[in-house]
Amino acid sequence: MASLPQSEDFNLCEGCISLNLNTSLILRTGNNGPTFIKGNFQLSPGRCPLCSLILRCLQRRELQETPKLSDGGRIGLEADAFETAATESRSELRDIVRRFEIQTTSTPRNKVARLWPCIYPVPTVRQEADDDESLPVPFPSGRMIEPFANLKLFNRWRRLCSDNHGDACARPAWVTDGDNVPPGFRVIDVHTSCVTDAPIHTSFFALSYVWGHLGENDLCATTKNIDALKEKHSLTQQGLPQTILDAMKLVSELGGTYLWVDRLCILQDDDNDKAQQIPCMDSIYSLAELTIIAASGSDAHDGVAGLSVPHSVELDTCRIGDELALMTIPTENAFPNCTYSKRGWTFQERLLSRRSLMFTEDQAYWSCSCADWCERLMLEPTTYGTRTSPWSIPRNHLGNYETAPGQYYRDFSRQHYIQLPRIYALKDFTNSSDIQDAISGILRRCSLVTGDNFYWGHILVPGIFEDSLSWRKTRLELEKRTALCPIRGRGAKYDVTFPTWSWLTWKTALKFMLDLQLNNLRNACLMPEIELFHLDIDGKVQRLLPRVMEADCGTVDRSSMLSDSGSWKGKVDIIEDILFTDKDELFRDSGRLLFWTSHAELSIQAEKRARLGCVRLKIMSLDGRELLGYVSEITLASDHGAAWPFVDFDEKVPQSFVVISRKYKMEKLEGMNVLVAKPTLKVMWIQWKDSARKVAERISVGEVDERAWIDVKRDWRCIILQ
Repeated sequence: MASLPQSEDFNLCEGCISLNLNTSLILRTGNNGPTFIKGNFQLSPGRCPLCSLILRCLQRRELQETPKLSDGGRIGLEADAFETAATESRSELRDIVRRFEIQTTSTPRNKVARLWPCIYPVPTVRQEADDDESLPVPFPSGRMIEPFANLKLFNRWRRLCSDNHGDACARPAWVTDGDNVPPGFRVIDVHTSCVTDAPIHTSFFALSYVWGHLGENDLCATTKNIDALKEKHSLTQQGLPQTILDAMKLVSELGGTYLWVDRLCILQDDDNDKAQQIPCMDSIYSLAELTIIAASGSDAHDGVAGLSVPHSVELDTCRIGDELALMTIPTENAFPNCTYSKRGWTFQERLLSRRSLMFTEDQAYWSCSCADWCERLMLEPTTYGTRTSPWSIPRNHLGNYETAPGQYYRDFSRQHYIQLPRIYALKDFTNSSDIQDAISGILRRCSLVTGDNFYWGHILVPGIFEDSLSWRKTRLELEKRTALCPIRGRGAKYDVTFPTWSWLTWKTALKFMLDLQLNNLRNACLMPEIELFHLDIDGKVQRLLPRVMEADCGTVDRSSMLSDSGSWKGKVDIIEDILFTDKDELFRDSGRLLFWTSHAELSIQAEKRARLGCVRLKIMSLDGRELLGYVSEITLASDHGAAWPFVDFDEKVPQSFVVISRKYKMEKLEGMNVLVAKPTLKVMWIQWKDSARKVAERISVGEVDERAWIDVKRDWRCIILQ
């Protein structure tokens, strides 16, 4: 990238000149190139255009330091710059663009301004849309947007993707030949304003949005009104939420005919229709030509920012060179903090979309398999036929993704699945009973890609499913989802309670510890320590996982195992009368697990040393003399039961633990990474729910030394884990 010619100072004050913005924000550098030296400077708005811009940013944010200027004082500020965009290069040299940030030096530190380099004169979206082509710019310049979106830009994004990205976006690797919309698939005809049965293999758009509170007069498709909704112009006579009206108009402007909206295309009072449509959410969003994402507002009646309601723009510019200027961009990205990003249903709708056009409070974003574009930055390729721009910006900097890495995966591989629980478990639901339905599309897509099956959000691979039960929360906060979970299948619908062993049951920050096994045993399994069965609602038993032999399992080094490892195991007895054998009959799963395992009553003691007000709990023998291991989840030093508010916690009472799996560790043996089986058992801390001590619920998990477990008093028993 050739250096941009710069002028002397353009009336900048000494403090702003000392920042060397002309040469430090856009440059070609090597791995050991110059860095931006963070430093303090004083604001002098009376004679400096950049200081005046920063002052306007201060005034908009109403920070406490601002009034001091009226007394002739100065505000202490800290300037810094962060590499945000870069070109990929095989040589040591590469081109980079840094965003410029200002914050106050006082405590607490407040972000004042975030500025992006622009070519001068600063381009506008209107100018580019009218020209119908990208300006040849040497770096991804900022550009001026308006409160209402320019639809020509969106049409241009669609053409760029269609003309240059080919099957990478039209048919990503995770879309299969068997993908099809479900039977009875309906769409909205945006030209005749009515619901209609979708023509075979038709092109359609989809809408992803936040329902919000559903009022009595809010229109939904039902068995009673669906015929009326299919009459031409029926939707123009109804009080549709503004967000849906905006989406219908946008589809028409983009040259489309059909729009899929869940509340108008699925019969909300028909369980059979839901059973057909909801499990196929992955196909619906994957096959949609484009998903319109309404990420602004918190309700379907709020409308779409940039369409019926204005964007929050707050744009300001300052020239700092002959061909260089700075433009303000939001100090905080709108998407991570919006209602849409926190909702459960919308999480899978976005991930499952081949292409999406997302509207946030401050701008619109395009996302497909090959590119991410936004209104405020010139990221489109400038040469016709080029698939992407040579510049790359990490998605968390771009602003249309959350900071969690799992938000970026969209290949539905095992690596993708590993990231899902810790992100999804924190999502919000109007009806917590929806949590399994709202991830079913993602898990179905993972099944199609990997061949794996899933059960209550856990991967069904022998030896690995058992280990998945040892998920643990990483914060003290824990909320149990108490609603009943609807189960649908083969024309039947019934409700069950969420099982305590599944991470789906809990709203919490959690850690899913399967990286080791799933990344290193891609096509194999592990030898289970216990055999698992599951119960139907009538008490019948079915094997959950197939039996495996040692030869079927992945290569594991067992040299660290005890000579009498596994001596704590007993015999598994299944009563033939309760086995489910009728293949023609529907097995109506209850979510309850049945298994024989080793059980011991042990004591729990808190460590004496606290860390940040929290402690670990030790798993001890009943006499308190021998340490077996630790509970994996921490709790408050001042209240040892605080981490598990649903339990009547009493450290003086013996606690029950059962074995669920073995610990594995990756080690380097003879120069190779090998999965090593350790003499450590993973245990579940349980509470009994019946006087016979046969039915239990999960409290937490931990690890114990296998030798200590063998030596302690224990018994072999059958339990039902609910």
